[in-house]
Amino acid sequence: MLKRNFENVEDNKILYSIKQGMILAIPAIMTGSIALVILNLPIKIYQEYIASLFNGEISNILTFINDSTLGIISLIILLTISYSYGKIYGSKYTVLVPIVAMCSFLVFSHGNELDSYVEIFKTKWLFTAIIVSITSSILFVKLTESFITSVKFHTEGADADFNMVVSAIIPFIIVVFLFSILRVIVINLIGSSNFQDIFYNLFSNIFKSMGRNLMSALLFIFLMHFMWFFGIHGSNVLDTVAKNLFENGMAININLVNNNQLPTEIFTKTFFDTMVLLGGCGALLCLVIAIFLSEKRINVRKLAKIASIPALFNINEMLVFGIPIVFNYIMFIPFIITPIILTITSYVAMATGLVPCTVSAVEWTSPIFLSGYMATDSIRGSLLQLFNLCVGVMIYIPFIKMSQNRYIYMFKNNIENLTNLVKKCELTGEQPNILNHSGKIGSISKMLASDLKFAMKKEEIELFYQPQVNYDGNVVGAEGLLRWRHSIGGFIYPPLVILLAKEEGFLDELGEYIINKACIDLKKSESLLINPIKFSVNISPDQLNDPNLPEQIKNIIENKNINPNMLGIEITEQVALSGSQIIIERINAIHDLGIKLIMDDFGMGHSSLIYLQNNNFDIVKLDGSLVKEILINKRSSEIIMSIVNLSKNLDFDIIVEYVENLNQRDKLYGLGCEIYQGYYYSKSIPFEEFIDYANRALAK
Repeated sequence: MLKRNFENVEDNKILYSIKQGMILAIPAIMTGSIALVILNLPIKIYQEYIASLFNGEISNILTFINDSTLGIISLIILLTISYSYGKIYGSKYTVLVPIVAMCSFLVFSHGNELDSYVEIFKTKWLFTAIIVSITSSILFVKLTESFITSVKFHTEGADADFNMVVSAIIPFIIVVFLFSILRVIVINLIGSSNFQDIFYNLFSNIFKSMGRNLMSALLFIFLMHFMWFFGIHGSNVLDTVAKNLFENGMAININLVNNNQLPTEIFTKTFFDTMVLLGGCGALLCLVIAIFLSEKRINVRKLAKIASIPALFNINEMLVFGIPIVFNYIMFIPFIITPIILTITSYVAMATGLVPCTVSAVEWTSPIFLSGYMATDSIRGSLLQLFNLCVGVMIYIPFIKMSQNRYIYMFKNNIENLTNLVKKCELTGEQPNILNHSGKIGSISKMLASDLKFAMKKEEIELFYQPQVNYDGNVVGAEGLLRWRHSIGGFIYPPLVILLAKEEGFLDELGEYIINKACIDLKKSESLLINPIKFSVNISPDQLNDPNLPEQIKNIIENKNINPNMLGIEITEQVALSGSQIIIERINAIHDLGIKLIMDDFGMGHSSLIYLQNNNFDIVKLDGSLVKEILINKRSSEIIMSIVNLSKNLDFDIIVEYVENLNQRDKLYGLGCEIYQGYYYSKSIPFEEFIDYANRALAK
């Protein structure tokens, strides 16, 4: 049930678009966060220094950077979410979707003054920006689907982009005009086009009647985080409450201390800033530490590492939008529960006198422990922060593990779907074009292609070897088979690996890597094996299109100082038969290096026989379909016997694949086949295991 719920949420294009949009916004968010940290370090000497440096120009530059990134976060999120929706939906108008969303947002949100265009890009408009971004994107994509089929909007001989843009004009007009009408309706209903104002007016009235107590404090924290989760800037919405209700508490405490009396007000704005919001809303410094302790995903750990410094100064946009917290249903509970629990623990500590009440207003960017000491004028304030930090970490850890398990499950599920698509295309002969696929297939393909390239650079791609055994049980050869073990997805289907490299444009590099790896292992085997063994690897049809392939193989052989007669190159019968004269010359050039040429999946077609007669193949591997039916199909036996007789006349060896039991082996031996490969002997195994297998086989 839980897994099905995961899939339902993950497959929701709207939520997925919001998540992807927030990920795309990370560079801008990080830039603004760094500028904000440098600008607001709560050290008096530092602040005086930076204010005077170059006559305050450094401070101005940092302010401008912050204003141009975090200061327009609503615009950035608007553009990235709408772009993500268009891309995930697979719309050919993806490039236009953000423009439609921006125009819709401007016409819906703007005021009468020029300054209002800057204001509507700030954080307090974020919730409205998300709603407009999604709704305008959906409307535009749906409308363009209808108009693209209309012949009226197609001009023969015109540029494709021109036809696309022309067909998008009416949908564009409809969406923008619709939002201008919606603006009038919404303003007449609620008095503002910013949906956040609804919550602002509502909550201000509620807190006026509640006063300053534990219940109002808990409600304050709950509402702040509940709104933040849905992209509403809870801190801004409740800013008036914080100032009018809780800042008054600090004024009372300061006045009491000045009159040599003990402070009495527990709930102050500084109380929340220093004891509850450790690392900003959601006490996300606790999340950072919890990630370091329990998270295994490298990308999340890297993100936490980058975000940890800003989080020390209570700047957490990197985490809120990068993890992300917003619209992340798994993080909903800890994001809300953690600050509520910390509010209660801090209240108990101060109500019982274990920790003094806050007596000094502290800058919100003050780092943990220092802020606790400054706020309470006591080391006990810092100790309370440490206790709360530990409590928060313990709350977040199980949810991080749940998020990790969810991610791994969905990742593997997406890989399985991608693998099934590739297998289906293999059967039908279609080209899957997975990198340009819409939705999650395209996303997981791009991710895997990037990981594959990185794995190749780190030499994490392996070759497993399947033994080739003679009738006496001695290992005489080995076929090297590509194996890539992804850190999350496990072993990836080899044809998918080849397809990823091909579509991403580094298949030649991967092919060279495989040949080089086989030669390295062949060289190592010389000192490890009792008797020398021939190694072989497959090359794909696309590799044969590379004119430099023979020279590459020659250089590898020379650099590794191996005997070329001990290396075999396997080429499928289909490739050999379909190759042009240039391909045939390339194959012969490889053979001229002294390398054994192996024809894989050999059948008995007329073309196959003619090709074999006119070319220098040293070894032929029988088509698996012949071997699988040898015990039940008399014709298979006759065909194999004919190939054996042909091998004697044309002087080539035969290797039989897919040998899975003793009866097959004995039948094949009776037909004249003496070298076998298949699960009866061994599956493909890592190099070290293969060496042990070969030596043990000889010892018998």
